[in-house]
Amino acid sequence: MPNWSIHKKWDLKLGISSEVSDYIQKAIDSKGSSDKKIPMPEDFKQHTEDRKLPRLKGKNFAIADLNTNLHDRARDKVIQEQDLKFLLHKGTDYVKSYYLHFILDYLDHPTIREFLKITGDSIADCIYKYHKNKAILLPETNESLVYVMDFLKYHSQEIKKDLDI
Repeated sequence: MPNWSIHKKWDLKLGISSEVSDYIQKAIDSKGSSDKKIPMPEDFKQHTEDRKLPRLKGKNFAIADLNTNLHDRARDKVIQEQDLKFLLHKGTDYVKSYYLHFILDYLDHPTIREFLKITGDSIADCIYKYHKNKAILLPETNESLVYVMDFLKYHSQEIKKDLDI
């Protein structure tokens, strides 16, 4: 995963403020309420602990009960949808930064790096594959995701250089 300076650079280049960028980096990269090194933003932590998801049998559970590490829990479609709904209330820049963060992490993953070497696919091809296979969409977030993807495709050579792919 790229370091925060790479994430911040691309957030700023996309027109995302430093405050929103810092918020999303902390929300995604914190390990939960017990991690003192990277504190989760308080309102995001509250969303994580308070948002109850229904179960077919038994009592409802909080998002935090599944996994406090957003990188791990974001693999779950239902939870990521809840996070996107929460961020939508904060504004579209939060959603764009969220998608940007996960796409940059995806591109910097060792498996994707190896895939690019073997296949010769481009960054744009991988962004398309992310959209098709990994991206969680809500009707209200589709425009933000497409905007971020188009931005990254346009800057694919610079991203390739920044990620040393």
